[in-house]
Amino acid sequence: MVLNPPFALVLDGGGARGAYEAGVLRFILGDLPRRIGHPVRPDLICGSSVGGLNGAAIGAWNGDPQGTVELSSFWNELSVADIYRFEALDLLRSPMRLLRGPADNELAWVDARPLHSVMREFFPWDKLRSCIDEGRLGALVLTATDVHSGRIIQFIDTRQEWEPLDPRYGIQREFTRINADHVLASCAIPFLFPPISIDGRAMVDGSLRQNTPISPALRMGAEYALVVGTRYPRPPVEPEEDSPLPSTPALLGKALNSLLLDPLHQDMAQIEFINGILEAGVEAFGANFTERINATLKTRSKRTLRQVKTLSILPSEDLGRVAKTVWDPKSVDTTKGTRFMLSQIAGSGEESDLLSYLLFDSSYTRIIEDLGYQDASRRETEIIAFLEEVVATQGN
Repeated sequence: MVLNPPFALVLDGGGARGAYEAGVLRFILGDLPRRIGHPVRPDLICGSSVGGLNGAAIGAWNGDPQGTVELSSFWNELSVADIYRFEALDLLRSPMRLLRGPADNELAWVDARPLHSVMREFFPWDKLRSCIDEGRLGALVLTATDVHSGRIIQFIDTRQEWEPLDPRYGIQREFTRINADHVLASCAIPFLFPPISIDGRAMVDGSLRQNTPISPALRMGAEYALVVGTRYPRPPVEPEEDSPLPSTPALLGKALNSLLLDPLHQDMAQIEFINGILEAGVEAFGANFTERINATLKTRSKRTLRQVKTLSILPSEDLGRVAKTVWDPKSVDTTKGTRFMLSQIAGSGEESDLLSYLLFDSSYTRIIEDLGYQDASRRETEIIAFLEEVVATQGN
């Protein structure tokens, strides 16, 4: 059985910015159901990078508001020491790791073994499997990249049958029981975190190939997508004359933005463009325009066109600037080496995108988790209207 039309929850990447997503979900999946009188339960949850971690966590409770409480508590009580370590000696070792490879599979630029322990020992894997097996969640989809082949891997945990739409070269779909390794692979931001071995293959963040988490939702037939992003739509600023060159941390932060966050905005723009074409076609040529054009497309390729209704929630504030504002080395529970590294990053510019990826500390995550909640609550009327349309369509 295939859900028709599927309603997808799509969660973007962004390291410590994932706390923002938790706040948005706390409102939409936690508080809102009590106001509208029924649970909000997506059919598909698709995530990449930290969105994969949040997606798996919320999927374990799909339809139960308690899940949002658990997820927000995780982010609000977090410390850097819970996620990674960076010792003083790593200041000397890290360049060699980048040039010669990690000494073992646990090490990269930072030592991510604390995060590995959290995911393998404390994550509610049994609850996630029960939720999928009992049909309360149609599918959980995480993306990763196979380092050696360069192929995008979509890990899909489901008990249903899904016929892929729009199959494309270079994407491999694997139906499997998602576990800690799949989440860790999806979170493995290249260079910063270590690759994860799955069935003997080295895997890193799916965003390495710029495969945004909305892509698998569309290929699995989603016609409604609630998208939670972590990038503030910062307007372009013309540099001043003779402005200093950006520091290395600033450049790395911008590179991560392009790698992890920009593709989502590109995909959303493409969806809006196709929707506009189809709407214009119906106005110009009649209600059966989409059916007619797809009949022609099917003779030339397997791809067809359809309208996809989306609602995106994005930060109302620049999370890089927030990280720079709240940074206080005395309040961060971590090693001296990690504190020194973060201090150097924090001093790299007016905003600190890289710091916002790595500051897994409650002094920062509490603030942006609350920002996510407030951003979603301010759009309550719009969100309810979107969800009512989903329910009405699925009831037909």
